[in-house]
Amino acid sequence: MKQHSATVATSNKAVADSAEVCKSTTERVDNLIEETTAFMENFQPTFNTNTTSANEALKSLGSLFKTEKTNLQEIRTGLQTDHESFQATISSQITQLKDELVKERKLTDSLALKSEEAKVLSTKLEAS
Repeated sequence: MKQHSATVATSNKAVADSAEVCKSTTERVDNLIEETTAFMENFQPTFNTNTTSANEALKSLGSLFKTEKTNLQEIRTGLQTDHESFQATISSQITQLKDELVKERKLTDSLALKSEEAKVLSTKLEAS
């Protein structure tokens, strides 16, 4: 019986120790849950504020990019217009130079012909 009583006492002590460990662990888990809940309650307004600020910043950035895109499109259009005008001017000047070259060649040919005729007349005059 002594041995049975000793075993029961040992078992009761083990159960009591186990219950104490469970109680302590439960208290620590409850404390952790309370701290986490408090943190989340404090964190939520900060999260909401940061989210709102980030969304406003993104909206502002989107608006800025849209404005910049419009400005760049206007610059591009202006450059295209200037380029087309420049090309037209260059083409016109090239056409004018070609026309002048044709006239100059005609004058040169005409002068060469008249020069040849003058040489022939000069030769005839010298011979006579």
